Amino acid sequence: MTITNKSVQVGVGVLIMHAQKVLIGKRIGSHGANTWQLAGGHLEFGEEFEECAIREALEETGLTLDPASAKFVTANNNLMPSIDRHYVTVFVAANVLGDTKPKIMEPLKCEGWEWVTLDQLADNNGPYRPLFSPLAKMVDEYDLKALFAKST
Repeated sequence: MTITNKSVQVGVGVLIMHAQKVLIGKRIGSHGANTWQLAGGHLEFGEEFEECAIREALEETGLTLDPASAKFVTANNNLMPSIDRHYVTVFVAANVLGDTKPKIMEPLKCEGWEWVTLDQLADNNGPYRPLFSPLAKMVDEYDLKALFAKST
């Protein structure tokens, strides 16, 4: 495997939680098009993971997250040789404050948002497939039951 771009990017995926469901969106217009993803984006210089998660959630969904609930969940390493990229993806979970109806804030990047249960997220034969590769890896490797049980 040859990756010519030698910089590793840090992405933050946001597990936006509400009523024991998580928000996922259908990705369009960039790498991972036509896969289901979490809200998220690149970590900015000097930014904490939780700050990035709160900022990205608002920018992409219009939802306000509870800063006190924002917590690091896990991270994974994602080599994407077919598109010459390498990401470390950090996952942060946080509960929604106030309105829970997401908006499509970036219509060129996301087709729509859906609240899904853990069973729906984990169902390899369900309608929410394929998952964006960092999310798929996290769902396969991390036990999300306790996280979903704690969501408000």
